Amino acid sequence: MLEHFTVYRNADSYSAFPDIKQLANGELVIVFREALRRRQMTHLDSSSKATLVRSNDGGQSWTASPPVTVAEDGPDIGIQDPSIAQLRDGTLISNFFKWQVYRDEPYTAEGLGAFVTISKDNGYTWDKEHINVGRPAGVGAWVSTTDAVLELPSGDLLIPVYENNSLEGEQGGHRAFLRKSTDKGQHWQDWGLIGYDPFGNHHFEEPTLAYLPSGKLVCILREDKRKEQAWQADSWDEGKTWSLPRRLPIWGHPQHLLRLQSGKLLMTYGYRRPPYGVRACLSHDDGVTWDLPHELVLRSDGEHTDLGYPSSVQLANGQILTVYYFHEPGKNSISYIAGTRYEEW
Repeated sequence: MLEHFTVYRNADSYSAFPDIKQLANGELVIVFREALRRRQMTHLDSSSKATLVRSNDGGQSWTASPPVTVAEDGPDIGIQDPSIAQLRDGTLISNFFKWQVYRDEPYTAEGLGAFVTISKDNGYTWDKEHINVGRPAGVGAWVSTTDAVLELPSGDLLIPVYENNSLEGEQGGHRAFLRKSTDKGQHWQDWGLIGYDPFGNHHFEEPTLAYLPSGKLVCILREDKRKEQAWQADSWDEGKTWSLPRRLPIWGHPQHLLRLQSGKLLMTYGYRRPPYGVRACLSHDDGVTWDLPHELVLRSDGEHTDLGYPSSVQLANGQILTVYYFHEPGKNSISYIAGTRYEEW
């Protein structure tokens, strides 16, 4: 049985791109991108910031405390695609990317790269300094991120990022790769190249990671040249080297991965063609195969393509919460953060 709920709805804002995590104290927190509501919807907005809301009752309500601003910049710099993770020492780390929005050219911007910020008090306050994740030599003008930082058993951190521009004159596709930190996110270095097509037929973007008990690292990629098909690459050396990406029979983007208590691997993804909505698929063998015949349709009542970016957690009682952004019906509909509660199937 599917139970839909509203997390955050503000008639004056365009709220999108949520990421949910359960903290060690049992609270649920969601970070998302919030910007002023415009007459024309745009992701290029200098008013955009990262906002956090929390629940202390298992997601039944989201008013445990007032919304918190995780990151903002200015005067013409927007925050995009925030994610959040809690490290084993209790530190919260949020990652996002920024862009400079041009006042004299509406809906035009220049990317400034991926950044992280730190909280030591469960997300009530955040460092004002934003640490630049950087990019490897040879990677295009700027990089983006859309999935949370991953802490390895060693304590090292990985952040999945992707380039949004190729170098001038380069014919290859966009690369997805990892940056690594050995000091809790203060500094970042080159690590592993996840996916790249030097012939330019495929753009690998928006990588999402899952670390399995076997030591296998699974990455699902959005592919922007082949009608949004999901692709997968695997690593057995903590992300240093990767298998060649393989195309999956799953359509939808971007994806999010969560290992469930049963050991199954859950993939959720936006479905940006009719019927618009959000869907989920399971793997019973650590990502070797995906059970598409039993794909679960979480929502199929979306208004248009601007929806999704799901993120999931599993509660102690086994219930799964998947959050995403959605639109109310109508020409001037409000974009808001919504969710669905359901049982593993």
